[in-house]
Amino acid sequence: MNPIVLLLDDSRENHELLPRMLKGLPGMETIQTVCFASGGEALSWCRENEPDLCVVDYHMPGMDGITFITEARKLSRFGGIPMIMITGAADLDLRQRAIMSGANDYLTRPVDANELKMRVYSLLSLRVSLVNPLERVERLAHDVELLERQALEREHEQIIFKLSQLSTSRDEETGNHMHRVAHISRLIAQELEHDDPFCDMIYLAAPMHDIGKVGIPDKILLKPGKLTPEEWEVMKTHTTIGYDVLRDSSSPLLRMGADIAHSHHEKFNGQGYPRGLVGEAIPVVGRIVAVADELDALLSVRPYKQAWNLKDALEQMRRGSGRHFDPACIDIMLRHIDTILDIQKKFADVSEAVQSVVSPLRRGVA
Repeated sequence: MNPIVLLLDDSRENHELLPRMLKGLPGMETIQTVCFASGGEALSWCRENEPDLCVVDYHMPGMDGITFITEARKLSRFGGIPMIMITGAADLDLRQRAIMSGANDYLTRPVDANELKMRVYSLLSLRVSLVNPLERVERLAHDVELLERQALEREHEQIIFKLSQLSTSRDEETGNHMHRVAHISRLIAQELEHDDPFCDMIYLAAPMHDIGKVGIPDKILLKPGKLTPEEWEVMKTHTTIGYDVLRDSSSPLLRMGADIAHSHHEKFNGQGYPRGLVGEAIPVVGRIVAVADELDALLSVRPYKQAWNLKDALEQMRRGSGRHFDPACIDIMLRHIDTILDIQKKFADVSEAVQSVVSPLRRGVA
């Protein structure tokens, strides 16, 4: 891939300087730089094109850099495009406004060339990994199979969580959400009296429940508003995408991950998706992760909702027993809610305020 970097800066000198500064980034021998001196012109270009990174000066005639980022984030394809704000003002308030507008990083002038290259390389590397995420998933899945054969447990766990992070990096969920779902799922499995190998495996496989989101287009996955019925049908395919990617693996762990991805949105009364399975026809791993995932989603802050209070969240889960959820899993969740709250506390996300600053426009499916 040859990344495209958009530079918005009213200095013609910087238009010539940035391409020289970005030469020699590892694995990115050719970087196309598109330069604009006007925010309006840059925004018009963005309506028809998609860069891989935006480097934006704050002090601009007419539309300033923060306004440009705010408006660009409203475009359907720009929810996941990294943006760096550059300004001569070392102002905390300005930094906060930049981040709240949708900037991913912030540099003050004079900009150190090496630091800029490091920031650009980091953000472009993430962007490149998400442009063809299914290929990335397949490579990581191969690594898991290799590590299983070598029995390198610690490295194995790290690869699994890296694999799962590909889905969380594209929507509103956090890495700690994965850890919480993993621990809650293992707790429920233990209380259902599954053996230790099964419980250890579901701990590793549960974070892969939404791995299929890597195959959902950004314009749907990152849409800030309500999905249309047609868009919702596309969103629901993340269950079958995850299953198709993992199901043929030689690894029992990844095959469990496939079953979880396929079944965690089924409902006990048969009104879930993608297959409309009923009761115990739903794989037990899907029934377990469905409870862990939904409870954590209710208790967590998302950019489009506040965290529910514990009383309301538990009442919602109770109402779903026998309809949405396996009653046995709900009973265990209710009996061990203190242990689950300890898990929530141990793997807590950043504060609600910071969460809303970091991802003001991002949205997914619980």
